[in-house]
Amino acid sequence: MSKKDKLPDYVVTEADYQADFASGLTEDEVMKPGTYKVRRSPWAERLKNVKKVKVSIYLDNEVVEYFRQRAEQPNAAAYQTQINNELRKVMEGGSAENVENDILNNKKFLKALKKKLETV
Repeated sequence: MSKKDKLPDYVVTEADYQADFASGLTEDEVMKPGTYKVRRSPWAERLKNVKKVKVSIYLDNEVVEYFRQRAEQPNAAAYQTQINNELRKVMEGGSAENVENDILNNKKFLKALKKKLETV
């Protein structure tokens, strides 16, 4: 970051300070009223251009096991990649409803299903 890219000062008012205490924070957790000089952390600058971010998340064990089993198949992507791909599908509009609609409009699938049901 060049010196020309100056960040604004961070101001904590008395009202902010009191509101933080009222919310249950302790004296060690709140900033005292005043004006603080801030600078962008060098690692924050590097993270701006990163495509992936490491996060901690709790998932149901069954979900993780499902993707781990899929990852054991020949030529399968790692389970983390598969989870990321499924989340991306949802994000881009490929929700479960779209999958359901695709199946219900797939004539080949419906014919195969009909044939299977006739044998039951």
